[in-house]
Formats: sequence, C-alpha cells, structure tokens
Amino acid sequence: MEHSIEELKKMEFNDAFEIEEDEDEDEDKYDDLGFEDCCFICGEEIGNIKISYNAKNKLFKHECPNCGATTVYDEDYSEGVTLKGEKRDWPEYLQEALKFPFEAMIIEASDREFFDPDYDGPRHYDTVNVLDIRYSYKYGVEALIKLGRRAFSQVLCFLEATDIGSRNYVEVEHYKRWRDKYWSSDYLTAFLDALGRAKKADGAK
Repeated sequence: MEHSIEELKKMEFNDAFEIEEDEDEDEDKYDDLGFEDCCFICGEEIGNIKISYNAKNKLFKHECPNCGATTVYDEDYSEGVTLKGEKRDWPEYLQEALKFPFEAMIIEASDREFFDPDYDGPRHYDTVNVLDIRYSYKYGVEALIKLGRRAFSQVLCFLEATDIGSRNYVEVEHYKRWRDKYWSSDYLTAFLDALGRAKKADGAK
C-alpha cells in the first residue's frame, strides 16, 4: 500500500458506499466487494464489524467492536495495513478466556471413527466435558475432554459448547471462525518448507 500508517490514521473514512444484495440468500452480501469473512485477530463475524470508506483513496477501514482491531484495505482487498491490534496466541488466549470444565458436543466426526475399527472413544454427537486446552502442532488447538471416566484429546474446532450464548460458547466459535479463514498448520507449513528445500537441493545437483 502506498500510504504510510501515519497517513492512514489521519484519513477520514465517512464516504457512502453501496453493497449490492445478492439474489441468492445463501450468498454472503459482502462477497462482491471481497470482504474478509471475519476479524483477522479475534474471529468476530463480518456483520458485526464497522466498515467505512474513503472514496478519494478508494480504501476501506474495518473496526472490530470485539477486540478493537483496526485494518485498512485497498479497494480490491489485495492489501491490508493493521493500524491497531496484534495477532493472538490462541492457545494462551483461550486458556485464560475459557472457564473450565465446560460441557460441549462433538459436532464433527474424526478420522479415527471412520478408519480405526477398534476405536472406542468419543463419537460424533457425544456430549463431553472439556477439562483443558493445549497447543497442537497439527491442529492448532486441541481440547482435553472427558467422556464417562476416560480422558481423550479432541480437535477444538470439532466441539461446540452446549451453553449457547455463554462466554465459552462465544470464544470457541470465534476461534473456529478465525481458524477456518486464517489458520495454517505448523505441521503442514514445516512439511511444505522441507519439501521445497528438498526440491531446491535436487535442482542444484
């Protein structure tokens, strides 16, 4: 972006802009403008984010009411500059934000259910108690859960807190929305990086 952070902070974003409603109700009304699906820091839904426009410079400003993040994007959303806000360490954040234990339902089946004939752990639609969360190299955040007297680990995005509207429910849903849009597996990133280095080494021979 050609403007500095200082210049962007001084700009006024109070010009009108139109969003054409899509005839298909299933389509997001923001799709035509290329809007992001949620706040890139906290996962707040796009419909709750204040969006304003500077017509002279053709820039959009997003202000998240949940975490306070402010980002300016160019008109086609190919570039963005963060004016306020820092990326979250989600495992650390959720460790502090969630109140343990809490009840949750498994809303997505795991590979273990399908491919392991001896699997006898929690299954799709089971209700479990979430005891804790931890960082996962492969999955981002995993939950330590209890079903009956046994403890298991489960990918957090496969769970939904049963107390709809509670802080736990909201924080987990924010994380899941953010993960779906922005998360990149450390495991996959390391694998692709190693693959790239191997290809370079092969090409140098």
